[in-house]
Amino acid sequence: MEKVSIVIPVYNVEEYLQYSVGSLRQQTYSNIEIILVDDGSTDRSGEICDQYAQEDDRIRVFHLQNGGLSNARNTGVKAATTDWIIFLDSDDYYDIRAVEYLVGLKEQYKVDLVSTPVIEVRNHEDKDFSGDVDEKSSRKLDRHTALKEMFYGHHVGTHSGGKLYKKGILLQHPYPEGMIYEDLAVAYEHIACCDEIAVSDLNLYKYYRRPGSIVNSSYSDRLLDFYKAMDWNRAYVERDYPDDQEMKKAVNTRYVFNGLHVVHALLGSQMYDQVNKIRKEYRRYWKDILINSHITRKNKLKYLLLLLSPHLYQKVRAKLG
Repeated sequence: MEKVSIVIPVYNVEEYLQYSVGSLRQQTYSNIEIILVDDGSTDRSGEICDQYAQEDDRIRVFHLQNGGLSNARNTGVKAATTDWIIFLDSDDYYDIRAVEYLVGLKEQYKVDLVSTPVIEVRNHEDKDFSGDVDEKSSRKLDRHTALKEMFYGHHVGTHSGGKLYKKGILLQHPYPEGMIYEDLAVAYEHIACCDEIAVSDLNLYKYYRRPGSIVNSSYSDRLLDFYKAMDWNRAYVERDYPDDQEMKKAVNTRYVFNGLHVVHALLGSQMYDQVNKIRKEYRRYWKDILINSHITRKNKLKYLLLLLSPHLYQKVRAKLG
């Protein structure tokens, strides 16, 4: 049973650590080290981490001055004593069979990266998957297919959770510091390091959407990091696939639909001039969106409504989901 490191950046989450760390201590795969990186918390988070380390010798704690999520993740990766890394954000949690399942896929397909979906939850009482994990669909994707799937959000996500990484990938391409959307900024490079990756449709990572989180809040200039991350992705594609129009179409699709987070924040802050600038930009991609079998009818309708009228889009958005 190969040892696996699980890295949790911790910052002012004293009420959630019982769920995140608790889900790891109960894993069916026991040969793990849990690395808690306290990123300068000002509440009792650091103290709670130290208490967990006293109770469980698989837990190691590092206390840092506040340097942000990416710095905490990168610190945890460097501190890991194993060749395999899993990430967990400190307010999220894993199904108790997650590590066992991820390691099993790695061994079955002989890959350096395993990716499973993230499922959003509104509380910490979502039940673990009770079915037979072997009945869930899994397969191996080549690098080119995996990258296109990532841009379309099909089977391969950009979120660091729900994945098992060969440590060398993360050392070669650490998370960029000082920005949000750090996962989106570097996920391409993580996949591009691999000839093939394993994927599954089994949701084992529970992503807790906290009220007031970045993506739910009103507009902030920090949201512009999304465009920085997308510029990086366009540069990666231009570097690796300069003549691949299908890959460029996939990037444009990601730009439009992930950029709706920014649009929603602007609409919530009644910044309609800025929304209109984005709408003007989005019109350039109508062929990539409307003549594209990868895009659902619902998303095509969202796109058309936004181009037609931001006020109308805002009224019907909740109904569209």
